[in-house]
Amino acid sequence: MGILKGVLSRLPVKGPDGMIELIEIDSIFYLEAKEGDTIIRTKRKKVYHSVERLSALEKKLPQPPFVRSHREFLVNLNRVRAVIARSDRDHDLRLDPPVNRRIPIARNRLPKVRQILGL
Repeated sequence: MGILKGVLSRLPVKGPDGMIELIEIDSIFYLEAKEGDTIIRTKRKKVYHSVERLSALEKKLPQPPFVRSHREFLVNLNRVRAVIARSDRDHDLRLDPPVNRRIPIARNRLPKVRQILGL
């Protein structure tokens, strides 16, 4: 397991079965709060499920590149391909392949996302 700037390069994630998996931080596209658990989507086809709350995992990840774009989403900005305007005030983040998902940006979080991305 590699170490970056004194921080582990893998995120320990405890699944519903009690097993703890170590996920490479650079491979994470986004984390999503869903029904009391957290879904972690990486470049792999496998989707990870964590019993930890999104806010607890957020504290373990470097910020930036990870930023809370919405109350339900924590996104790795290094995996964002485009910022898409749905209207003057509503925007989404389009993620890189193979995920290609659109993640909403809450209006109150848009200024921070723009600042980090230099927009």
